[in-house]
Amino acid sequence: MIKEEARSDTGNPLSNDILALNNVSHLVIRSRQASIDTRSIAEVFSRPHNKVMLTVKSLISDGTISPTEFSESDFTVRGKKYSCIELNKGGFLKAMPFIGGRKSREGQKILIDEFMLMEKLLAKQSKERETIAFQLMREEGKDVRKILTDTVKQFITYAKDNGSKSADKYYTIITKLTYNSFLVINPKASEIRDILTALQLSQLQMLELAASNILLKGMENNLPYKKIYQDLKTELKCFVSSKSQVLNG
Repeated sequence: MIKEEARSDTGNPLSNDILALNNVSHLVIRSRQASIDTRSIAEVFSRPHNKVMLTVKSLISDGTISPTEFSESDFTVRGKKYSCIELNKGGFLKAMPFIGGRKSREGQKILIDEFMLMEKLLAKQSKERETIAFQLMREEGKDVRKILTDTVKQFITYAKDNGSKSADKYYTIITKLTYNSFLVINPKASEIRDILTALQLSQLQMLELAASNILLKGMENNLPYKKIYQDLKTELKCFVSSKSQVLNG
């Protein structure tokens, strides 16, 4: 969700890795593992998505790609839902020679490079997770997160009592707002908190406490719920001077 900056080989301006990190938008991090979906493969290989799906499904059905190497997913376009498949590195490497497309060779290089870089970044971040500083910040963060969660629940009730028909969405909206106020989330990740550094977790705590206080103050002053949310958006922008990138710590 939220992000910050740290220094390392990947954060060193003299390192080529910092350039590569800006081009990992094709990958998704789930449970601290990199994966790629068939839509991104189709895009990079310049291949119709339905053709990529047929190829991947065939490799799954004959056992070439094992159940541990893929998961079914979906995406929505203009309100209509479509199926796609996510592959981890092993699944992608098995599918890669069979995808084809006008940019097959170029696509293979791009995505293999991305997987290799992502492995390096995740391995580095895993080492930091073993430090005492990280573990302490992680534990403190759980308490702070509960404070914000409880406050958002109050705000949802407040918004409903004041006429909101979609107040339940505020939990997700405020969570994303908090993360995006100080993080550049590239690559995409399903559990942002799991790939933050100790410094980023510290920033997150500060912003979550600030968000909780802003919401409580607005409700205590009986402000319209939309006004409270707009105040939250405005004030969170003032807390962080610059954004940092997830995994680039």
